[in-house]
Amino acid sequence: MSTFPSSTIKDIAESVGIPNLKDDVATSLAQDVEYRIHEIVQEAMKFMRHGKRTKLTVDDINNALRVRNVEPLYGFSSADPTRFRRTTVGSSATGTTELFFVEDEELDFETILSAPLPKVPMDVTYTAHWLAIEGVQPAIPQNPTPIDAKADLFNKRIKLDPSATATQPVIPGIKPGSNTSLNTANATNNQQANNANNNGAEIKPLVKHVLSKELQMYYERIISAVLSQDEVLRATGISSLQNDPGLHQLLPYFVQLVAEKVTQNTRNLPVLESMMAMVRAILDNDNLFVEPYLHQLMPTILTCVVGKRLGESPQEDHWALRSTATDILLLICNKYGSSYHTLQPRVTRTLLRAFLDPEKPLTTHYGAILGLTRMGNEVFKTLVVPNLKTYSTILESELMVDGQDREGSFMEVEGDITSTIRKSEATHCLEALLVGLRTLIRSEAEKERYVAKDVPSAESLREPLTVAIGPLLARNLLREDATQQNLAGVISVIESC
Repeated sequence: MSTFPSSTIKDIAESVGIPNLKDDVATSLAQDVEYRIHEIVQEAMKFMRHGKRTKLTVDDINNALRVRNVEPLYGFSSADPTRFRRTTVGSSATGTTELFFVEDEELDFETILSAPLPKVPMDVTYTAHWLAIEGVQPAIPQNPTPIDAKADLFNKRIKLDPSATATQPVIPGIKPGSNTSLNTANATNNQQANNANNNGAEIKPLVKHVLSKELQMYYERIISAVLSQDEVLRATGISSLQNDPGLHQLLPYFVQLVAEKVTQNTRNLPVLESMMAMVRAILDNDNLFVEPYLHQLMPTILTCVVGKRLGESPQEDHWALRSTATDILLLICNKYGSSYHTLQPRVTRTLLRAFLDPEKPLTTHYGAILGLTRMGNEVFKTLVVPNLKTYSTILESELMVDGQDREGSFMEVEGDITSTIRKSEATHCLEALLVGLRTLIRSEAEKERYVAKDVPSAESLREPLTVAIGPLLARNLLREDATQQNLAGVISVIESC
């Protein structure tokens, strides 16, 4: 049974031009009206409680209606409370019922006509201005001046309580002493509080970045999953990072975690592989804005590309890690190179310096060669090919055993472990260079395919190619069938040296 009688619904229906409304329809509408009113009142009470009030106002009702996408009430306001009067309707024979109505104020026309006219309101206008451009606030009248901003900060300074700061974490829910990056802000606040106590100075505390308990639990679960030895669990964590849309607040903590783990675990190859997989997942997530954190990600990725030693033992497969990190490096250059024009040139210079430094180990050279090769044929042709002759002498010295060239069967040579490792590193560098040369020769041959040009034989090109890139690389290239079919590309390589 509804609080609203069906007769009221019928009266309202007749007022809008719907006569003879059926009783069952009127009853259903009355029940629905009661439900809707209860819903609006409950929503309005939420606004009342959030406003720290015990009296429901018209503004609360209007806010509740706006939340439900319903047009608010007009003509009523909380500043002008509505007054109701009570009267009775009916006679003693038919029975009387109480009726409440809004008491209308009587207005005198003479008073209204003699009152002064109100001021003409100004037209509504909209203007736009830049709050900040590339993080720099422009000096325009709409923005506060630096002096005003400093004065505002000075007025808001508070004196820190060291005992309170030491016991209240910046991000609640994170255990003290954890190795995660979530404790960094708390530790900084504690140090500043102690300095302030010793010097008697007033300082402003760091802004608290409060994470919900759900995000804290997600962070802990994701880190344990990514660093887990269970492949299924690790793949699930990486997939979550790659696809979940609500990770904006956790992004700086993920970036800082990657930087810390890579710095502290250069001898732990599984951790480095997990961190690179984590970086790749973050970059593949289209819902995350990674650009502000590129300056933190690039050093960690370059470490995994040209690091001197990655893994506990040199015999571990750190080559795959360097290849994965190189792919991530190329992805960042392709994705953000148009926005940051100096990104790819700076990365290229870093790789070139690592490649040309003879003091660097061969593992570093391998990562640099891999990166320069995947930067494109033009980069490889311009920066690497002119230096191949000099570099090939380094590889030859590592691959020579007992005065004989054994680059094809170096793994079978018996010797001490160090010599074997050095030969393995040299062979990986040789293979990386050959991959780059093959790709360059194939690309240059495609360009020369439609040009009428006499191509000499392979034997006639052997000597100039040896002079250009060294005997070791020339010998390995000319023995391949693919090179024999693209001799026009070989001529281009000779000309670029």
